[in-house]
Amino acid sequence: MKKSGHFTAGLTMLIGLFVAQPGLSQDKTVNDGVFTEAQVSSGQAVYDSQCKTCHNMRFYRDTLRSWSNQPLLYLWENIMGTMPADNPGSLMFEEYTDVIAYILSENGFPAGDATLDPDNGMDAIKILAP
Repeated sequence: MKKSGHFTAGLTMLIGLFVAQPGLSQDKTVNDGVFTEAQVSSGQAVYDSQCKTCHNMRFYRDTLRSWSNQPLLYLWENIMGTMPADNPGSLMFEEYTDVIAYILSENGFPAGDATLDPDNGMDAIKILAP
């Protein structure tokens, strides 16, 4: 009997920890300031040199709409695996990430204090249609 009582108490405490921690039990969205202004600035430079000749912001607005409710990491992986068209995967991970920050900013999503990072929580950030 004592073992099940300890198990129940431990489980209750664990559930309480997750519920009490904002962000752990709920996914974030691109509306939650998930990138920084510095990433936007860096991303604009990469966008202007690598993306702009083939893709305008309307393309990205439509892309965000088609990826709505999907994890942002999925879009990042897709762009990294297919772009630039003549040399997919040739940019640094940080450059792909910064371009996504720029695209989000240009589509009206706010910057914040958190740095967008594909290795740290980007799979829990949902894309919203602009």
